[in-house]
Amino acid sequence: MTKIRTILKSSKRADGKQDVLLILSDRGKREYFSTGFAATPKEFDADKSVGRFHQGKGIPTFYVDRKEEDGSSKAYSNKEANDKLAALEERAHSIIRKYNENHVSWGFDQFRSDFVNAPKRNLFYDYAKSVIEKEYRSRGQFGKARITESALKSLLDYDPQLERKSFQDISVSYLNDYIANCRKNNQADGTISIRLREFRRIFNIAIRDKVIEANLYPFSSGKEDGRVKVPRTELNKTDQYLPIESMKKIAQASFEDPVMDRVRHLFLFSYYCRGINWRDMALLKKDNLYQVTVTDATTKKTEQVTMMQYRRAKTKGEFDIQVTPNIQRELDWFRENTTLFEDYLLPIISVDKSPEKRDPYIHQIRKRFNRTLKEIAKAVGLPESQQDISIYTARHSFAMALQDKGKSVEIISQALGHQSVETTKHYLAKFSTTRMAEETDINLLDD
Repeated sequence: MTKIRTILKSSKRADGKQDVLLILSDRGKREYFSTGFAATPKEFDADKSVGRFHQGKGIPTFYVDRKEEDGSSKAYSNKEANDKLAALEERAHSIIRKYNENHVSWGFDQFRSDFVNAPKRNLFYDYAKSVIEKEYRSRGQFGKARITESALKSLLDYDPQLERKSFQDISVSYLNDYIANCRKNNQADGTISIRLREFRRIFNIAIRDKVIEANLYPFSSGKEDGRVKVPRTELNKTDQYLPIESMKKIAQASFEDPVMDRVRHLFLFSYYCRGINWRDMALLKKDNLYQVTVTDATTKKTEQVTMMQYRRAKTKGEFDIQVTPNIQRELDWFRENTTLFEDYLLPIISVDKSPEKRDPYIHQIRKRFNRTLKEIAKAVGLPESQQDISIYTARHSFAMALQDKGKSVEIISQALGHQSVETTKHYLAKFSTTRMAEETDINLLDD
């Protein structure tokens, strides 16, 4: 009979601790497997049949380090460490169960391969963490990694036993219960939708890499198939736009508070630059500007114009914008009224950060920016319905301004940097629907 338990094994370590090992006993033989943890005899209860770090009433919380599968080190509380050990044991048990169900004549070498070399294939949480590292962080896509980590944390908060769950456990009923719990806690459909899209992407990658079979896919293909539908949201606060009259109020305002004035100018800069997003703005440097010679088709006169080229964070495509007088006026204001760090064009980044820490840093600054922007909307007297705005509002307002001026969808699509006109049509439709509702809402109770 196969037995699996966790023990503390004597080892010569410089720090005096002993390795916490998983022991597999079968057919009179034993094999040891590292859990990544190490502990002192005072921290670990080796007397129990299933070894665990001490925890419970009267035992203060303490922390132990674990060497993760990717080579990094992470600190766990004694409770978290016990949950991790239980998850490792469950992984081992699930491998043995699979062998028995399929009548596999296995040996320790095969078990080691399945347990050590492919630890993330059965457990959803571990595999999701590997996706974050291999698909995003290793490629420098720290923003995407942060979004997926946030979604995963939400699921872990809902289900503290998530680390023990297999892909099969993340079923239609499981996800529907998760959605119901989110709504019970007054979380917006937009937020839920973002998280579900991340879970869906993890499933798609697992299927692509043949880690799981396609029949485990719990998400709807768009048909009434009884699977989980990712909520489709209409206009929300990130889709807000301001009509030209409201944009003029912001452009014509001035504030004695330097923070509010700086935020106002950054918002206008984004608007004038066709709604450039926050991260792309933050990373702009002097070398993003270059000079070109243009010739007027009618007069044949030539002139030098300044262009700004940057790589869009969302599509990774190169994007060129001519520096118009409006844009140049904002750049001059930043240069004359703010302290610019190194060669950055805008006062957003003010300290040197590693690529991995830079995106969270930019994200935190954006949150403060958006809070101040809402204060500005209120201060200039915008209607209450237009006060819940953010940096996204500049892009949406720019798009609607072009549409109001009668510009073609093709022109708007090119200005926004969309890869297809259909994307632009869907983009504009969200705002047009809301505008139609406002224009056709007749109140019969008005005098």
